[in-house]
Formats: sequence, C-alpha cells, structure tokens
Amino acid sequence: MRTSEWIQVGFAIILAAAAWICPLTTGRRWAATLLAAFAICAVAAVRFSARVLGPTPVSIMRDWLPVVLMLVPYWQAGRFFTEPNQKFQRWLVGLDRRWLERLAPMLRALDARLRLSLEFAYTSCYVFVPLGLAVLYAAGLRCYTNTYWFVVLVSTYTCYAITPFFPALPPRIVAGEQVIAIAQNKGRVFNHWLLNHGSIQAISFPSAHVASTLAASLVLLRLVPVAGLVFLAVAVWIAVAAVVGRYHYALDVLLGAAMALAVFLVWTSHLIPSSFIATTATALCTAP
Repeated sequence: MRTSEWIQVGFAIILAAAAWICPLTTGRRWAATLLAAFAICAVAAVRFSARVLGPTPVSIMRDWLPVVLMLVPYWQAGRFFTEPNQKFQRWLVGLDRRWLERLAPMLRALDARLRLSLEFAYTSCYVFVPLGLAVLYAAGLRCYTNTYWFVVLVSTYTCYAITPFFPALPPRIVAGEQVIAIAQNKGRVFNHWLLNHGSIQAISFPSAHVASTLAASLVLLRLVPVAGLVFLAVAVWIAVAAVVGRYHYALDVLLGAAMALAVFLVWTSHLIPSSFIATTATALCTAP
C-alpha cells in the first residue's frame, strides 16, 4: 500500500480501537468502528479495481482517494465528544480575551467586503487541499502526490487524534463569548449552515483546518513556488478568518499552524526516508 493509505487506515483503526477502550456508549463505539471499516474497504476496493480498470486509472484514483476519506478521522473523533471540558473551555476563552480584546474594536470595524472575504476564505478550506493536488498535476509533478499527502494527512490527522483529549465547543456557540462580535453576511450564514449540518459541533484542537491548508501550502511553496505563495496567502487568511469569525480559538489556530510546520520541517530535513513517501508515478514527474 502507499504511505497515504497506511496513514489513512492506521489512524482509522487507532481511533476505532480507542472507542472501545474509552467509556463511550455502544452506539458511538460502533459508529467509530464502521467509519474505520468504510476507510479500509474503500482503500481495498480501489486497489483491487485494477483488475477491471487497469493500472493507470486506478493509480489516479488512489492519488485522489484521500480527498474522499479525509473526514473519516474527523467524524471518528466526533464520537468521543459528549460534552465540553468546562475548565479547559474557560481557559481558551480567557486566553482569547487577553489576546484579542485590544484588537476587537478594529476587527468589528472591518469593511464589509473584507469581512466577506474572510468568510469566503474560511469556506475555501473545504476545497483547498484537493486544489493543491490539482496544482501538482497541472505542474507535471504527480510523482510528489504521496509526499503531498504525507505532509497534509499527518498534520491533519494528528490534530484529529489530539482532539478527544481537549473537548471544547467552538467560540461561536459558547454562551457569553463576546470577545469579537462580527456582523452577519451571506458568507457567514453559509458557513454556519455547513457547520450546523456537517460538523461534530466541537473544535478540532489543534485546528485541523489550519493544519491541512498550511501543510498543503508549504509543500506547494517548495515544489511550485508561485502557486505556493498564492496558496500560502489564502491559508494565512483562513487562519485569520478562523479566529475573527469565532470558528476557532486563537490558541488552537496557532497550534494547528505549528503542527503543519513541524511535519513540513521533518520532511524537508530528510528525517523521513525518501523511499517511505515515494510514489510509483515517477515516470510522470518533471523536476521542479
């Protein structure tokens, strides 16, 4: 299996096993287990479909499979959330108050178009990672697909794995959390609708959104510098939007960024053997 597939299956199995160790209801345990089974079956099905579709289409499908499976550990982590740790949550709110109160008047006075751009930036995090992979394809660097997924998945999934130990509600729905009050706009209404219908109703700690988008940006910055700069600018704006929009606390945004940077530095420092994250598509690669 590819490294990305081992990462996907490994994290899914670890979270499923943890669900049976932790004091959860049977329903939550089975939900985490079935999600793991879905990830395992998806990886196996795509691999064995080569007998019908041929090696090239299946290789491309395997490149893109993590896009489909990235939310599996997120939903698994959500099975561990039953209620917030009130002490930890109050601490996060207190930190935000100390860090952001002086900026609050300026942030509340942001131009309406700037506020809307922040909401659009936050929405873009859902398509950010697959767009990064598309850039690698367009640049003729498909051979770096496994490397791309290694940096992105390890950064993101580590955030998901830590999340159950620090349960907290997002600041946008914490009663009395008014460090920054932002006016409603269409982008904000849409983001709230997505989160109300598709999220686990808790923060990922550290922020997986920030970790995944920054990780993708850093890899692109190394391999496709011009595109990487554009992606990095958007990733920074996403991080700002996460705090200003009260989707995340400032601390979990900073830790998400630190997670991505740490994994990226591990890769660039050659602490991971190149053979471990090599891909079979080297013939399709053009040197960056």
